[in-house]
Amino acid sequence: MTSRTDGAVSLLNALAAMWAFVLAFVILADVLGRAIGVSFQGTVELVANSIVAIVFLQFPLTIVRGRFLRSTVIYDAVSDRGRKMIDLMSCVLGLGIFVAIAWGGWSDMITSFRIGEFEGEGALRVPVYPTRAIIFAMSVLSILCYLQLIFRLLGGARLSDYAESQEQEV
Repeated sequence: MTSRTDGAVSLLNALAAMWAFVLAFVILADVLGRAIGVSFQGTVELVANSIVAIVFLQFPLTIVRGRFLRSTVIYDAVSDRGRKMIDLMSCVLGLGIFVAIAWGGWSDMITSFRIGEFEGEGALRVPVYPTRAIIFAMSVLSILCYLQLIFRLLGGARLSDYAESQEQEV
């Protein structure tokens, strides 16, 4: 993809990695706290919402780099034309999935912001609306990434070659 797209989605991926790193310490603090009888309130709610947000922040880079899941048993057994068809079909399927997520998540996100949706009871209530916003925004970004890939594939590019060139850059 373009360096601008790659840079933007790489930044989101780095943010997700840092978030996961901090989350690991929150979990560690909760586990150690429970061992001495003092637990961190709201860990379950915080982790549940964070995991979803982290995954959605990582989707665009996965898509841009052509790293989504596919079976290599079939992929390696077909011709170059067959591989291009599999790449195109998987991109169209991925596009459809993220369109459905964005379409279905829009009204939930708006409602969540409007009512100030929170999860949990007691000392720590975790806001849900940021997670819903991340799901929606990353779904829209994933749609754009898939559209970019589809145009590349229709232009004659091979997704597997692009993924291999990304490995060499690392």
